[in-house]
Amino acid sequence: MFTIMVANPKGGAGKSTLTTNIAGMLAALKQRVVIMDLDNQQSATNWLARRPEALAKILPWAEDSDMVELRAFAPQWMVIDTHARLRRADRTYLLSRANVVLVPVNPSVFDIEATAKFLLKLHQDPNVQSGRVAIGLVGSRTDSRTRIAQELSSFFARSGLPVVAYIPDSVLYPQCARDGTSIYELPRTRTEHQLDAWQPLVAWLKSQIARAREIKYPHSQSSVPAPARAAH
Repeated sequence: MFTIMVANPKGGAGKSTLTTNIAGMLAALKQRVVIMDLDNQQSATNWLARRPEALAKILPWAEDSDMVELRAFAPQWMVIDTHARLRRADRTYLLSRANVVLVPVNPSVFDIEATAKFLLKLHQDPNVQSGRVAIGLVGSRTDSRTRIAQELSSFFARSGLPVVAYIPDSVLYPQCARDGTSIYELPRTRTEHQLDAWQPLVAWLKSQIARAREIKYPHSQSSVPAPARAAH
């Protein structure tokens, strides 16, 4: 099971938005996805509860989950929505399970400062230091025309980490949160601009699937299924 950990110590950074839209994208591509929701607000869990039955199933992975159902579901992907006050022990445990960490950051000086400290903590983890877990940065609610967005880009450049996407602000995301859906499950005519913005993230995930397989099976030449843009 390929595991994506979405983390940032700052509340309102866009963790749940990123979690639910990645899960929706994968489910729309006929992948079996589970969400582990560790956020105290339970935003991703509530999103799952609102999810229409007509859409591809995504299951919660929690202490009270039906493990028989989960085993029968045989998930291929887990997306973890972490809470802001992630303790060191919890961070260490989650990094031991994750393949990648996505760090969404708002264009705000407070978010940039908090994220800088968080990235230092991530770099101290042996799973990150060894290269087993990769970190990708995501600009949330960005408008490239603003000065603070340019400061965010400068911060990303100084970090030396890959910037896997800049997600523009859009009314579509609150609507998707309300309706239990994702931008990949809406009519293409409404989402063209947003889907274009997500393509670098999709490409990065493809590369990380191949990397994770190479780590696990260093001599394997088998092809690896990977997400692509959902068709409408």
